[in-house]
Amino acid sequence: MVTIAIDAGHGGEDPGAIGRHGTQEKDIVLRIAQLLRERIDADPGMRAFMTREGDYFVPLATRVAKARRVQADLFVSVHVDAFIKPTARGSSVFVLSENGA
Repeated sequence: MVTIAIDAGHGGEDPGAIGRHGTQEKDIVLRIAQLLRERIDADPGMRAFMTREGDYFVPLATRVAKARRVQADLFVSVHVDAFIKPTARGSSVFVLSENGA
């Protein structure tokens, strides 16, 4: 069984990026994380664990501790970027060390 910790970034008083029409990153990433959880849980060899289930802030160290508590094999933190050019497309991948640097 592969355990994947899904971290919906931001939350609560931390909205993250805010779109031109007031869309908040914290809401978008939570929905993406929920959809990702559904896909992961549909695979019999995987299970998902969410670091936050609702609109509240969880400090990064607590998110990591939650993932370690369930012995997650992978920690995926979902974020979205605001950009001034509506034609921008693609994704970004950031990798952190064991020490968070």
